[in-house]
Amino acid sequence: MINDKNKTQEGGDGSSNVQAENVNVHIGLSYQDVKDIATDIFKSNFLSLKDEAAQIATERAEEISEKILGKLEAKNPNSLEEFAQPAMQDALFTAQKEYAKSGDKELGDLLVDIIVDRAEVSERNMLQIVLDESLHIAPKLTIAQLDTLTLLFLLIRTRRMNVRNYEELKGYYVTHVLPFVDNLLQDHEHYNYLEYLRCGNIRTGNYGNLEQRTRKTYQGFFAKGFTKEELDAEFEDSSAFQDLLIPCLHDATKLQFGVFDKNTLEVRITEKGIPQELQNKIKIFFDKSTMSNQEVKDKLLEIDGRMDKIFTVWKESPFNQFELSSVGIAIAHANYRRRTGETMDLSIWIK
Repeated sequence: MINDKNKTQEGGDGSSNVQAENVNVHIGLSYQDVKDIATDIFKSNFLSLKDEAAQIATERAEEISEKILGKLEAKNPNSLEEFAQPAMQDALFTAQKEYAKSGDKELGDLLVDIIVDRAEVSERNMLQIVLDESLHIAPKLTIAQLDTLTLLFLLIRTRRMNVRNYEELKGYYVTHVLPFVDNLLQDHEHYNYLEYLRCGNIRTGNYGNLEQRTRKTYQGFFAKGFTKEELDAEFEDSSAFQDLLIPCLHDATKLQFGVFDKNTLEVRITEKGIPQELQNKIKIFFDKSTMSNQEVKDKLLEIDGRMDKIFTVWKESPFNQFELSSVGIAIAHANYRRRTGETMDLSIWIK
């Protein structure tokens, strides 16, 4: 079982903030206070509509406000105090306005998740600015574009750290990655549009082969394994790193290194004070006992037929050239949470 605790990943690009129209400042807010504020904000700022359209818009604004407040009260009631701030009231109105116009349930849920993230950031910093901007950009995206951003985020900017064996890694792909594949976009025009909206940019270079990236990220989960005899033939004395060895995840009759990747292996053997010459030899043996890129691809294709679409789009579209901006990451994260119910710490990527 592999159980390393390393954390990774970096942030993205900046974006701009948009100020409120008419807002009222309240201090010491209860749930009902914020609900009243939400109603006042919408009535004071939204354009005047006639008859049935006005009623529909008001009902939608009230609906999304209830969802936002309900989720915040369940997750972090103290964050309701943030609605005393003009910028937060402006963010709330943006969500109300966009949902009132479209009535799209999926967009509404996405805006709710962005607002929930926004309410938990009281300091004016890059994360707050990015979340404010995301509220304006997300409504301009289709579900297919949202899912494409999410897959970019998952495959290029994240690593699943709580998986302990290959079956759990497969489970992660099936339950958290593959649900976004059906809408994965291949046409260049969509990536141009995402670039136009500042969700990222199409780089000159690319991210290389998907199987190679996966092998590097989860190397310990793609071990071919080695026998005790093969280990002894390679090392006169392996006692210094015996505790790093576990039964091979793909062949219980063999052994492997119980680490996530080569970087983790290097940290562990350095901590043990192993001489550099022996460290180099261990790392070479680790590589040699890992599946090839093609073998990794074959294993991934065995997980689910939808993996083939990922490999095709990765190879034949700008997908593997698209570098997410901070706004693209924030929107991708909100869409991921909307679909899976799982939250990540955005501050890992947006400083």
